[in-house]
Parts: sequence; structure tokens; C-alpha cells
Amino acid sequence: MALALVAFHAHAQSRTASPGTIGVGDWELAPLVEVRTRGEYRRDAPELAGVDVPGNDTTRARNAYGVLERTRLGLGAEYGTSETDRGVLGAQVTLQDARAWGVPSPTGILGADGGASSLGLYEAWIEARTSSARPAFLRVGRQAITWGDGRLVSNADWSPVARTLDAARGHASLGLFDFEAFAAILDSPHPLGAGLGDTLGPTTTGDELYGAQVAAAFDPLLKAELSLLARVTRDGTPTDASRFALARSDGETYVGSLRVFGGASGWRYAFEGAYELGRAAMLAGAKVAAYAGAGYVEKKLGDVVLTPALRLEADYASGGGENGGTYKQFDPLLPDVHTLHGAMDEFAWSNTMQVSARASIVPWTDGRVAVEYRYAQLASRSGEWLDGYLGEIGRGRGGAVLGNEVDAWVSWRPWPVLELVGGYSLFALGDAARAMLSAVENESVVAGGTVTPASLAHFGYLQATLRIP
Repeated sequence: MALALVAFHAHAQSRTASPGTIGVGDWELAPLVEVRTRGEYRRDAPELAGVDVPGNDTTRARNAYGVLERTRLGLGAEYGTSETDRGVLGAQVTLQDARAWGVPSPTGILGADGGASSLGLYEAWIEARTSSARPAFLRVGRQAITWGDGRLVSNADWSPVARTLDAARGHASLGLFDFEAFAAILDSPHPLGAGLGDTLGPTTTGDELYGAQVAAAFDPLLKAELSLLARVTRDGTPTDASRFALARSDGETYVGSLRVFGGASGWRYAFEGAYELGRAAMLAGAKVAAYAGAGYVEKKLGDVVLTPALRLEADYASGGGENGGTYKQFDPLLPDVHTLHGAMDEFAWSNTMQVSARASIVPWTDGRVAVEYRYAQLASRSGEWLDGYLGEIGRGRGGAVLGNEVDAWVSWRPWPVLELVGGYSLFALGDAARAMLSAVENESVVAGGTVTPASLAHFGYLQATLRIP
């Protein structure tokens, strides 16, 4: 609607379209096509251990496989009457269809809330911005937001449907500093009223997320981001039966984080610390006090044969339930998946201590081979083990070691528009993981009829992504 209203204005001076765009009067239109298909296989996956959303034991799945498909069709538009005011108005509309092959709805589940298929708006925003070298902008609508490394706010693009927020977002620059803020609605208030057909059910004020960030670039080797986040939740309907879900289903969570990062001469690093306060109404109004820290150092040897790179990383996040009226398990809010805590998504930035090492090479043009080792254990034995999507896998039952994970993957871009990725992961379960999974009947029969918890979990995948432009 907004595009149609503006497009009727005529101007004597027009501009030349940028590469990859189509010029229509004072508009530049940029089409987008993305098709992604991924096949997955999991063997004895801990997250399929035999507990459903309400917390009841179910028949576990030893083998799980499927094909996930995602298609996006989008159109971006920028409006400006000349080269000097290029792109003072912008808009993006992207449709997304995501589905699991061969699983008719509603018998399958795709993503956190949908069935076996999901069709709808992935992006739909309008933006006004200045034409300066570091433009300020105001963007309103459904949009992808990722801050920093994505530990607290991320688009989570690896997931089947990814994550976008219905938000108002603003950005401005002044000297060395950049300022950004957003306000997002995560869940609409209820009841919505007769006009929207919802007059029944408990009254809630909905769920909101607010964020403010100040960033400064003092040097390529020294940059910093100070972020403040506040999530206000009045839903009262936890996603599962875990205490973590109860803690975040009704109350307030306030997070402050400082990230220091930079890079030069093949070096990259980032260190981030966060502290969390709040109130968990469904845990008898317990106070929330939790903290987390993470960091990595990476070196790329660009002048050496095969361009090897090495990355060392460590992170910690507090855990534990109420202790003297305080809930101590760190909540990473809207984290990234697959990229931060192992390819299998068996761990989160919550109640864990993790260390990892990654080595990669470039054996041929536009190809990359990488191997990563990860060790993980519980920060608190009284807390919960969460997967990358913040779903509960188990609760502390003795022991602390979750296990050791090895990920290996190969990526190749034979053409600029096509990326092929294949990977395999092996997870050797530790004493704490096996005890938790045994408690929910995740057991396997081995030779001689002895029943023991599974000691190894496997994950393999092949993915092809075509993106234009």
C-alpha cells in the first residue's frame, strides 16, 4: 500500500539503477529468490529422549530423519529522486514457505509453533533513512535482527523457519559511536476483542522485548558494544514443563551485556559478558539473578598453503533453581542456533561450561573443510540441560559432564548463487547426560539383553542453498 501511494509522484530527474536492481522511475526494485533444501538424520538424539511438551514420558525415537525445504520470494524497493538522495525510503516484502517433505499437517511439527508446513510473511517492513555515509534509519515492521554474535538476539537462520520480529527499530551515528534501539511484540495481548474475533480466554498483556545498544569503534582491534535488553512476559502458558519455561512464561527479565571485539592481520576475537535480573512469577515470584560469559580467538593464516584457520572458544552460563528465593539459570532470550554451541544443537548458553577448538582449511577454490571439538558440562547439577532451541533435555540427577561433541563439515560454492554443505557430528554422552536420559527411558538394548542408556548420538546432514542475488 505504501509503495503504491508514493510511486505516482513524478520527477524530472531520475537515477541509474544499481547492479542487480531494476529501475522504475525513482524506484529501484531488487528481487530476491532463495531456495534451501536440507536432509537430516539423527541417531539416539538426546532431544528425542522420550519426554513430550507437558513433561510426560513417551516412546523414544532411536532414528529420526527427514527433508526440510524453505523457499523465500521477496521484493525490495528503494526510493530517491537523484543520486544524492539514493534510498531515502525503503521497503522489503518477503514471503516464506517452509515444510517438511512427506509429513502432512498437522501430524508433524516444523519450528516451535507450526505444523509440518509454514507459509506466511518472513519480512514486511518500511524504512526511512538519511542519505549520509553512515545513514540513520527508522524501520517499522517484520524484520530480522541480530546483535553481535547472536548470543542474545539473533535471526537463527539455520532453523527451519528462522526468526523475525515485529518491531520498530531505529539507528543513528555520532562520531565514533552508533546508537540503536528497538521495541518488538513477541506475543499479542489477549483477548484481542470482538473486532478481531477473540473475546475468550485469560486476559494477558502479551510479550514484549525492548533493546538499546551503544557501539563504539576505537580501532579495528578494539570495538565495543554495550547492550540493554528487557523482556516483559504476561503469557502464563509455558512452552514445556521445565522450570526454565516456567521462569520465562510470566515476569520480567532484564539483561545487560558488554561485548569487546575486533580483528586485523588475520586475527579475530570477541569477549562478551552478561548479567541478568528479573522476576519469575510462576516460580512463586522468585527473583532472577544470573550471569554468563563467552569469548573466542581466531587466527587465519592467509599466506600459508590451504589457508588454515584455528579458533579457540570458551563460555560459561550460570544455572540452578531457586536458592533462597533466587532463580539462577541464565536465559539467553533469542539465541542463534547451530553456529555457537555445536552443530547438533545439544547445548545452549544456559547452565553450561563449554570449551571448543576448531580448525579449518581451504582445499580448493570456494571450498572449506572444518573440524570442531567441544566439551560441555553442567554449571549447576540442580539446573536443567537445555538444547540450542531452549527446550529441556533433562534435569540434574548426579554427575556434571554432559559429554564431548565432534563436528565435521564441508562447504563448497561451485557458483556464486549456490552453496552446498554436508556435515557429520558425533556426541559421546557423559555421566550426567546418560543419567538424565536414562531417567526418561532413553535406553538401548545391547548384546546379552542388558538395558543401558545410549552412549553415542549421531547427526548427519546435506544442504543446498540457491540464492539470487
